[in-house]
Amino acid sequence: MNYYYVTGTSRGIGKAVVEELLADDNNIVYGISRNHTTEHKNYHPITLDLNDVEAVKSFRFEEHSEAEKIVLINNAGVLGHVAQVGKMYNEKIVQSYNVNLLSPTILINQFMRQFQDYACEKILLNTSSGAARHTIPSWSTYCTTKTGIEMFFQVIQDEQQDFDHPFKVYSVAPGVVDTEMQDEIREVEPENFRELDRFIQLKKEGLLVDPKAVGKKFVDILEHPGNYPKTLMDLRD
Repeated sequence: MNYYYVTGTSRGIGKAVVEELLADDNNIVYGISRNHTTEHKNYHPITLDLNDVEAVKSFRFEEHSEAEKIVLINNAGVLGHVAQVGKMYNEKIVQSYNVNLLSPTILINQFMRQFQDYACEKILLNTSSGAARHTIPSWSTYCTTKTGIEMFFQVIQDEQQDFDHPFKVYSVAPGVVDTEMQDEIREVEPENFRELDRFIQLKKEGLLVDPKAVGKKFVDILEHPGNYPKTLMDLRD
């Protein structure tokens, strides 16, 4: 059997990935999320708030000694307070770092501690963003945390060369995807975000990527990793 742990599964890319994975009866999916919207015999909901760092520190993965493949998909994320530095709410800053960077680092550390010596195929996949690779005004915490977790994945890739049973590591930017985060962006006051019109036009012109297309691509990477030699990928290329 193949075992997949996916964070942020209630909507958007996470839900699309889960649905694509569950099309194969050989896949068991553990959804790590505050809420769950999937019901399937092979879906196991794990209710965990990544903003609760103490709860994340206490979380443990199950043992899967008979696994053919074990995967962790770091997908959960929050946009944070869209505003210029000096105008952000401090609690939103903390939430952004907890959900996008601190808790994923803790989860991945525990995941790798538990499964590093497993001889089966093991993969880590991060849902990245263009915001990890260039600045966007009023998205300072989102850009910073997405950059941080992407660098974390690159360090892991470097380190895995030292192990007998290495993890395959990917950080994939899917483009501008038609998720609830995009709805949130379009609700921002114009004075807080000077690129607002660009995101409104992307929606109007039908240029947002369908989450289901991203889900299919992510699953193709996980099922055929030999076709994807690069750690960093951008699905727009």
